[in-house]
Amino acid sequence: MSIDRTKWLDAAEALRLRTVAEAWAVLDLAAGRTRGPVVWAVVDTALLTGLRVSELARLTVGDLDAKRGALRVWRHKRRPRAQETLALPPELVEHLGRFVAWKLSAGQAVDPGAALFVGKRGPLTAQGLAQLWKVAVKRAGLPRELSIHCARHTLAVALLGATHNLRQVQVQLGHRSPVVTANLYAAIPFDEMKKGLEGLYEKP
Repeated sequence: MSIDRTKWLDAAEALRLRTVAEAWAVLDLAAGRTRGPVVWAVVDTALLTGLRVSELARLTVGDLDAKRGALRVWRHKRRPRAQETLALPPELVEHLGRFVAWKLSAGQAVDPGAALFVGKRGPLTAQGLAQLWKVAVKRAGLPRELSIHCARHTLAVALLGATHNLRQVQVQLGHRSPVVTANLYAAIPFDEMKKGLEGLYEKP
């Protein structure tokens, strides 16, 4: 068992989605609209953390620890549920820091218990986050079947390819068992199989 290619974005697709989301944010900021900045923050956080959409929906302002470059996450699928601390890449720490500053300027609550992602009707639910992602995917001209859960698979595939550390991927995704991670992501991608076979018997 492995994740089908249609369920994750390659590096070029992820960059395209992030670029489109950022451009949307810039336009909306200039026009005094609030949707773009939220979409950009959601897309970036989803792609750079691999959190489940339910975990994204539960994030609060206080979960971000900019000084340590960390994010506190409640893993509700654990029994008993557990709180974990994830490392964040510097670019996301900077982005979320600016996002919280923008929330304050926009009149949104930024106390530690306030929801990180808020829409016009209040804190965004998992369904609301999924809808924002879907609109961003459409704007980027990417396949419509790429749901927000694909961000989780995208992070896993990219992280494993960069580090070759299955344990790190397991911790990042919050899998209780390494077997689950291995079954989903340890399969060799088709493109890598082709690359490995090229010139196999040619003379050096």
